[in-house]
Amino acid sequence: LKVGMLLISYIVVSSCLIRFNKFLMHEDRFPYSLALTALHMFVSLVLCGVFYVLSPASFPGIANVQGQRAVVLRWFTPIALTFAVSLYASNQAYLYCSVAFLQFM
Repeated sequence: LKVGMLLISYIVVSSCLIRFNKFLMHEDRFPYSLALTALHMFVSLVLCGVFYVLSPASFPGIANVQGQRAVVLRWFTPIALTFAVSLYASNQAYLYCSVAFLQFM
């Protein structure tokens, strides 16, 4: 029952987010997908940093890579760049695609 409720909640929140982003990403409102992507990634960075400061035990993998920042950056930088491009492209798609098509993706 709990898993079902979480699944339904995820679907509802996802649908609401897609509809809001479609509303926001209109030529007359805020057609700046790059700014929206940068804001998204900045807020995620800040919230993860705050969460790490408040509860470092929630990030057990960080202790395993202590002193190996260069190795971690070498692995995560391409992933982060790919994610940024993906976010930008999906935000840009709101200008051209219907909500039904976006939910299908």
